[in-house]
Amino acid sequence: MLSTINKVNQKKVEMNKKITVILIAFMLVLTACSPTAGEQGPAGEAGPAGEAGPAGTVSQEAIDAAVEAALAAREAEVGGTLVIYSGRKESLVADIISEFAATSGVEVEVRYAKSAALAGTLELEGAISPADVFFSQDPVSLGVVAKAGLFDRLPADVLDNVPSWAVDSNGYWVGTSGRSRSLVVDTRDVMDSELPSDIYGLADEKFRNRLGLAPTNSSFIAMLACMIESDGEEKVLDWLTTINGLGYGEYPKNSPQVAAAAAGELDIGMINHYYTLRVLAEDADAPIKNVYLDGGCGAMVMPAGVGILSSSQNKPAAMAFIDFLHSKSAQETFTNTVYEFPLVEGIQPNALLPEINSLNSPSNLNWSALALWQEKAVELIAQAGF
Repeated sequence: MLSTINKVNQKKVEMNKKITVILIAFMLVLTACSPTAGEQGPAGEAGPAGEAGPAGTVSQEAIDAAVEAALAAREAEVGGTLVIYSGRKESLVADIISEFAATSGVEVEVRYAKSAALAGTLELEGAISPADVFFSQDPVSLGVVAKAGLFDRLPADVLDNVPSWAVDSNGYWVGTSGRSRSLVVDTRDVMDSELPSDIYGLADEKFRNRLGLAPTNSSFIAMLACMIESDGEEKVLDWLTTINGLGYGEYPKNSPQVAAAAAGELDIGMINHYYTLRVLAEDADAPIKNVYLDGGCGAMVMPAGVGILSSSQNKPAAMAFIDFLHSKSAQETFTNTVYEFPLVEGIQPNALLPEINSLNSPSNLNWSALALWQEKAVELIAQAGF
């Protein structure tokens, strides 16, 4: 089904291109057929212009050749090799990237790593980076690259594809799907009545040896950046230090926390929502669920997003990739396979997802400001002893 949709969309794109280049060719023909100036009359103070010469003619063969040449030039714009730095896990986005490669004819090379690490790599590589596109799990890592002046601004029609909260205020990156912070809980051992209303409430003695987190995860760092921006360094450091002292369980990423909760080895994990939904989609009876906090940075909804590097050697393919991520095919894959919130209007969210407007994400988050706090968040994690 996804392949069929993409083929239909591709035919529409090709038809639009042909119409465009035929118009261009027609304009060229009109120019060629316009009257040419006659010979200038004898010199004088204001001698009259000579009469117009006869109109030129262009054969049908020449018109056809001009159209074919223009079509070939347009088609050649998208091709070659596209280098993607992906902070999104391979298991989540590999199928989407493969679909783009198959439908566009672009050869794709992907480097997978954590979003924060890739943002640091791009800063070091600067103008000599081989990357064309940075596809990030979180907006804070995108903001780091934008702050370094390494992104091109995106066209307004691309930015307008998604809600304003999922777009960089300066137009350097655009959201591709939405992801909410949440808690995964073991429903056998955790009662709703004992859970806090915000993330700070987890720093409580009753949660000793019951908590899990992934301190190096980009989304966890993004949440901390939000907390620093909202509440200051001192409060965040105190929270981290207390959590560390409660005997938390450390995990390399989110999915092992969900697996541990399902196995009865972890009561409460701090994750992104979709990991729990992926497990429940396969086993509706798994003894776990997501809990969405009532407010604050622990309830933040973040866009995953993408930007084009100014140093890109294949910007047409990079733009085509962003267009594909906003296509019906890709957006349906994000929501029905990855269980994320679609951002493009008209896409039906998966039934397992809560209504996005029911989530109490902090309003008017300034992603650029949060990017300034990412390094401080990492410092506080280390300072708290993680």
